[in-house]
Amino acid sequence: MKKFAIAAAALVVGTVSASAADLAARPYTKAPVPVAAVYNWTGFYIGGQVGYAWGDNRTTEFFTATGLPTGFNQNYNTDGVVGGIHAGYNWQFGQFVFGLEGDVEGADIKGGYRLANLNGTDYRLDAQASIRGRLGVAFNNSLLYVTGGAAFADIEHTYVRANTLFESISSTRTGWTVGAGWEYGFTPNWSARLEYRYTDFGSYRDRSTFSFPGFTYEDHPVYHTVRGGISYRFGGPVVAKY
Repeated sequence: MKKFAIAAAALVVGTVSASAADLAARPYTKAPVPVAAVYNWTGFYIGGQVGYAWGDNRTTEFFTATGLPTGFNQNYNTDGVVGGIHAGYNWQFGQFVFGLEGDVEGADIKGGYRLANLNGTDYRLDAQASIRGRLGVAFNNSLLYVTGGAAFADIEHTYVRANTLFESISSTRTGWTVGAGWEYGFTPNWSARLEYRYTDFGSYRDRSTFSFPGFTYEDHPVYHTVRGGISYRFGGPVVAKY
């Protein structure tokens, strides 16, 4: 009987061991890979900006009748605050971002000079706009870009004689602007930017009718401007990359 019990116990242990050996091995599960977010710059955006402009103007005097220079010319500095709104659209292809942007700004850019006889010129630019292309390289939510296009401005020259006779001539000028900037997306739809632009409105002439009759004045304003801004982009979600 004792031998039978021992034999039965051995049979049970052997059966259990064999059954355990027949069970499938526990599958190996790989740990989840962390998700990397890729910023998408594509989409329409609108925003605001403010900045500071500084530059210089060169006035050259001509005889109106002959168009010949009188020999008088004068350089003077201009500066002031600018601010307004911008809007545009970006297309992102891989790491490259292409865009078209326009802006409209109010400005308080002033300058001028007075000679010893109190003759002189006052300068004022109170509104400007531009339409430009943009080309950038994106490093996720950081965008480095260059920009360039056409610039427009309402410019007023006031010609002053003996600081008592004033003649103001206003005109809308067309020029060109180029620059570069850095834009940083701090949420999927909001971004901040810092931008520098150089703007040149070319040379043009105003004819004086009563401050300095018989004379025409050629001006050539150029500007450097640094702007900071913020934009909201419609759409353009963050895309998950595994």
